[in-house]
Amino acid sequence: MDVIDLAHITSATTALVGGKAVGLGALLSAGERVPDGFCLTTEAYRSGAVPERAVLTAYEHLGGGPVAVRSSATAEDLPDASFAGQQDTVLDVEGGDALLEAIRQCWDSVHGERAVAYRAGQGLETGDLAMAVVVQRMIAPAAAGVMFTANPLTGTRTETVIDAVPGLGTGVVDGTMDTDHYVLPGQGPLPRTQEHGCLSPDQLRELQATGQRVQRALGSPQDIEFAYDAEGTLWLLQSRPITTLFPLPAGTDPVQGDPRVYMEVGHMQGLRRPVTPMGVSVLRETTRRWLQIIGVDDAVVDPFLVEIGGRLFMDLTGLVRSPRLHSRVPEMVQVYGPAVARGVRRVLDDPR
Repeated sequence: MDVIDLAHITSATTALVGGKAVGLGALLSAGERVPDGFCLTTEAYRSGAVPERAVLTAYEHLGGGPVAVRSSATAEDLPDASFAGQQDTVLDVEGGDALLEAIRQCWDSVHGERAVAYRAGQGLETGDLAMAVVVQRMIAPAAAGVMFTANPLTGTRTETVIDAVPGLGTGVVDGTMDTDHYVLPGQGPLPRTQEHGCLSPDQLRELQATGQRVQRALGSPQDIEFAYDAEGTLWLLQSRPITTLFPLPAGTDPVQGDPRVYMEVGHMQGLRRPVTPMGVSVLRETTRRWLQIIGVDDAVVDPFLVEIGGRLFMDLTGLVRSPRLHSRVPEMVQVYGPAVARGVRRVLDDPR
């Protein structure tokens, strides 16, 4: 199969269509508004020649006109490697000959210096790498940009971060334009500082609600490219997992669930990096013995010690919620430094 409609793509076809196309298929399955399009599969790439008749027929069925042509490699938009901006996208492509040339440009970009260096930095094998190409109807945006459904800098899962510019969103992705930057809280009204720029407050609220909906549907925080057309209609152009967030403890929901408080244990031993499974085991046993010495019941030790991202944490939630102990917690952690004690005091000021 050389060409497949975006609406027919599922996660089972990743090897055939690449990560970007799978993300678009997931958006469509979730009922989101995505520009119509098709995908030239990896089978065509491995044959070495563009199947011109199949591509031009699909282009005619799309109605012709301007399209966006985007790479969708099999190593792209993975849970731990996004490939954002590493391979080519060609916009405003119009006409059959121009479309075929844009596809060849996307194919060539898989061997470009940026993509090769990125794969090497991620330790990804290139032997079986293949390139699919997504072709979509071009949206003429009044404003466009990128939305993160969690704050990629602080790791705060309850914040939505949006960068947008008037017109095409390439200025956001490639860093060539000053962007309107918005950080939206999880609850409550928008800060007044957000009510400016190329997006209206209503559009920001729509984007935030859409992002949360997509995150629920796709199962993890998302990096979403979007555009508003001249009629004010929101289109989603791409969605991929955010790959830079520190993992959450199993079973926690930072948006819907109650807040929890964790303190990393390894820093007490001067460990600033993740440790091996044996190291976690040693830290767990050492902490268990320390807790036994100060009289903590053995039955509460295991849920108190939580491994997250190769590091061992203490779950302080029970202590800070205890009417008898919560006021003593800053004093208890003072031995780990004044910054830790200040952090606990800030937590205790939260009525939750």
